[in-house]
Amino acid sequence: MTASEAPRATIDERPLAGIKVIDLSRQAPGPYCSMLLADFGAEVVMVEPPGGSTRAQATSPEWELESDERVAGYAALRRNKRSIELDLKAERDRQVLRSLIAGGDVLLEGFRPGALKRLGFDYESCKELNPRLIYCSITGYGQTGALATTAGHDINFLAYSGLLSCLAGATGRPAIPLNLVADFAGGGLMAALGIMLALFHRQRTGAGQAIDVSMLDGVYSLLAHTASMFFARAMDVRQDRYFLAGGLPHYATYGCRDGRRIALGGLEPWFFEALMDATGRPDLRQADSDPHRHEEVARHLEAWFGQRSGDEAMELLGPLDACIAPVLSFTEAMELAASRGMAGPVDGYPQIGVTPRLSVSPGRAAGRPPRRNADGGEIRRELGLS
Repeated sequence: MTASEAPRATIDERPLAGIKVIDLSRQAPGPYCSMLLADFGAEVVMVEPPGGSTRAQATSPEWELESDERVAGYAALRRNKRSIELDLKAERDRQVLRSLIAGGDVLLEGFRPGALKRLGFDYESCKELNPRLIYCSITGYGQTGALATTAGHDINFLAYSGLLSCLAGATGRPAIPLNLVADFAGGGLMAALGIMLALFHRQRTGAGQAIDVSMLDGVYSLLAHTASMFFARAMDVRQDRYFLAGGLPHYATYGCRDGRRIALGGLEPWFFEALMDATGRPDLRQADSDPHRHEEVARHLEAWFGQRSGDEAMELLGPLDACIAPVLSFTEAMELAASRGMAGPVDGYPQIGVTPRLSVSPGRAAGRPPRRNADGGEIRRELGLS
């Protein structure tokens, strides 16, 4: 099943139908947040600055998906949205934004603290236009504090959070987990959650509110489980010591003869025992609970996998039901995603599908992203400002 074949709901059936979102954000966390809202029915208007940029190329008539990886990435987050160009330094365009805010439900922005206040669009100013407005700000370090106005990207937020040091093995060089943790999970997902909570609160009280989403705070929240272990032991968490970061030989990846890698996640004793039996070392069945034998287990597994191809290893171990998986290439991963309806063409445009899957009111993905200002004229007419 492709993404286009997934169950679809009409606009009126989707949970956020009728919710109007004004998206002033630029970098990945904001557009990802508004994409999630749009997938489930919110009417998202992207307010974009006039002129072009690398990201703007994604919406030009000449744009091709394969032309620029960064362009394609930003284009993917534009689905299900409308676009209008506004110069917020021009009074005429500021009036358009005021009208959008007056009739909107959510304003999403990702500027440094204080930037929108200088333009007259901070929360207090917008609240005067619309007391029911939910005003969500996504920044790296929050609206207050010593780091509030400090520039940063995902890697910087991870550095301050302590996560990068957790991913540093014996070499001391941390692995960098793309920009998924701070940007998308700590930023975009937390913003979407905050907006949903604020909408629920408004439904009960009629009042809007401001939401301060700090990507650093979002990563702290994601580290709740890890931090609890630090609080208990009062010791640093490192990749070569922490059991969920590769510190155990049976929660790690191993290279095969053909260069493929296999991921092991057998933390529970019965999974570990099955793995040791299947790889010919039943004498190591109890070694998972003995740190002094972990090096022996690692040497055994390295040798066992190194003598076999990835396919051979999976053929032998796959049936065990012992938390074993091949490390897929991205091409292979997208084939698996397609088989689940989570990747495929929509109107000829390849996309990741929509999640979570609601049984009665599912979201849906639209086709190609809108060109910049594609809806500018229509939006102005709807506001009576054409």
